[in-house]
Amino acid sequence: MIPTRALCAIGLAAMLAAAPAGARDLTIVAGGGPLQDHMRSTLFQPFARASGIAVADTSYDYNVGPIRAMVQARNVTWDVVMVEAPDLVQGCEDGVFERIDWSVVRRDKFLPGGAITCGAGAIGWGVAVFYDTRRNANGPTTYAEFWDTRTFPGKRALRRGARITLEVALMADGVAPGDVYRVLATPEGQARAFARLDALRPELMFWSGGQQPIELVNAGEVAYAVGFVGRTTNAMRSGAAYALKWETLLYAYDYWAVVRGSPHAPAAMRMIEFITDPAPLLELTRLWPINPVTAAVANDVEVRARNPLMMTNHVEKGLNISTEFWIEHGPELERRFAAWLNR
Repeated sequence: MIPTRALCAIGLAAMLAAAPAGARDLTIVAGGGPLQDHMRSTLFQPFARASGIAVADTSYDYNVGPIRAMVQARNVTWDVVMVEAPDLVQGCEDGVFERIDWSVVRRDKFLPGGAITCGAGAIGWGVAVFYDTRRNANGPTTYAEFWDTRTFPGKRALRRGARITLEVALMADGVAPGDVYRVLATPEGQARAFARLDALRPELMFWSGGQQPIELVNAGEVAYAVGFVGRTTNAMRSGAAYALKWETLLYAYDYWAVVRGSPHAPAAMRMIEFITDPAPLLELTRLWPINPVTAAVANDVEVRARNPLMMTNHVEKGLNISTEFWIEHGPELERRFAAWLNR
């Protein structure tokens, strides 16, 4: 059932959509794959049907460069975008994203940290070590063991980027999770992280798309991978014989944002209100073990019991990826990582 407030908002959005600014469909952009397929059926299309607004969706690899380019060129073709926290905060400061209209989107429905200047909480996400138990009966349960190729031989897969990869390298070097960002902020800590990557480099493969770790493990190209827990757990629900090591979890929030200069900005705000409402999100949890930032769904006892592999049930074991650290140090560390990768 759609809440009365949401129906009112949708009605206004429909009138706005009929304005001359709406020369193209309202376009929403996320990370693609099966999760976006489920979002389309439970979030995007229900909003379109209820509002009468034509909605299109597409996917991207979370690289905000094209978004910056369309804003600078004043040729904005995307309206609502799912964005990682550091990119959102920096983009908000740089004028890439609109401020969320909190008179339209209800701020009080989100978990702590889920409502920020330019972003409304979409989903929590994380990465962790997993492997196929049909190929390997045992596997690493810590990042130190992930680096132990004698005990656990075979190729490994890590994310192609400094964020996440440098944290796990430091933990592999013996740094406690609570100390990772303090150490990584120092030249000595950064040297330690890259030295650990050097040590494992002959056995490393890198992925950029979220489905790639699954494909690499399934094909036997890697024995052990660090991959998105949502995709891993969904594969497990479909019969994959994976071991997922929650002790290695790193997690964060993604946010819905509106691109600055969107001709559909008012309707986009109302779409964000709709797709972060408990009713459609509850439908999404029946198809995918997502970790919504909408508190009523994230804390729903039935939802958590129905989805034992839901990340919300395991965050106490994980490391929260620091938005502040990656805003301050990200550009330099990403450049350094790219140089390391290409040498």
